[in-house]
Amino acid sequence: MPVYKALILNKEINVNYDENQKEQLEESIKEINSKLSSYDNLSGKISDSKLLSFLAIKLQAELLDLNKNKKNNINETYNKNINLNDKIYKLNKENKLLKEENELIKLELVKIQGQIDIISDLIKKSYEE
Repeated sequence: MPVYKALILNKEINVNYDENQKEQLEESIKEINSKLSSYDNLSGKISDSKLLSFLAIKLQAELLDLNKNKKNNINETYNKNINLNDKIYKLNKENKLLKEENELIKLELVKIQGQIDIISDLIKKSYEE
């Protein structure tokens, strides 16, 4: 397993990593150093371990926010899906009713056509006589 030498708070640390995670590791270390730079005004006033503790708390709060947002998005998507499923159900039901109505109309048209044919035959016979 390769070892990555990272510099955090001017101290070198060795981190073992998988080859496919090198980019993620580098990005993470850059992000940590970037966030630590926001605490530069505390440098020398508090210990590195307290500074890292502040950062860990801040990062954990960000993770909690992300998870909360993720759950909210999942709930919103779930509710949208339920609403869409309800609409699909109603539309399918309406479609079924319209098909049934269409079939009844077709039957009525067949009956009317039959009646028209009978009337037509009667008129022809009356002229022939």
